[in-house]
This record gives sequence, structure tokens and C-alpha cells, in this order.
Amino acid sequence: MRIAAAVVAATIVVLGLTACSEEQTNDAQNKVNSAITSGQQALETAKESAGNAIDQGKTALFVATFRGAYAPLAADRDDADIEKILTTTCDEVAKGTDEAAVKAEIITLAENNGTVPTQEQAGHIYSLAKAACP
Repeated sequence: MRIAAAVVAATIVVLGLTACSEEQTNDAQNKVNSAITSGQQALETAKESAGNAIDQGKTALFVATFRGAYAPLAADRDDADIEKILTTTCDEVAKGTDEAAVKAEIITLAENNGTVPTQEQAGHIYSLAKAACP
């Protein structure tokens, strides 16, 4: 929305410059072009960042599913703690880390007050997390 607002504002400025001198018009046009370029660069940066980020909807679904399926592992944990399982898994998958090593990390991260997930549960958590990864 900021980019659209900047483009609209820039257009108004350009149209309003018709009464100004040519030097003032060129200076204003350069400022407008600079603002538009900056807005486009910001949009491209945001798109690139979003491409690498885990979708918030998928994150929320992962947390809710984890809480429902693994209540003893989720008890008394905040969402950020459970999200760490997801983000760590996604980071390791992106690096190409061996699946067995990622599952071992999941066991460590998912352990809660002495309750440790089984290998089978770690496999399910791995599959759930991997599906949410970008």
C-alpha cells in the first residue's frame, strides 16, 4: 500500500509541476523517480524475504496440530517454543541435513518435562514440519 500511495503522490506532484520552471520540474521529477525506484526496491526485497519465510498460516496450523496430536509434549509450552521445532526443521531441511539427524533434533526440541517423543512421533512431527516449510 505504501508503494501505491507513493506512486499516487508522485503522480500528483508531477502533474502539479507544469506551472514550475523547467529546472524545478527536472529536480522534482528526479525526486519522484528516486521515490518510485526506492519503492520498487523495497517491494522486491519484501518479495524475496517472503519467499524464504515460513507462512504464518502454516506456522499456526503446525502449532495447533502439534498441540492436538502431542498434548504431553505441548503442555505448558508457549507457541514460540513449539514454532522453534518448525523453524529448526525447515532450516535443517533447507541445508540438506540427513533426515535421521533432523529427527534426532526434533526429539531434543520436542522433549517436554521428561516426556520424550518416540521415533515414530518424531517421524510424524518431521513430516508435519516439512509440509509447512517454504
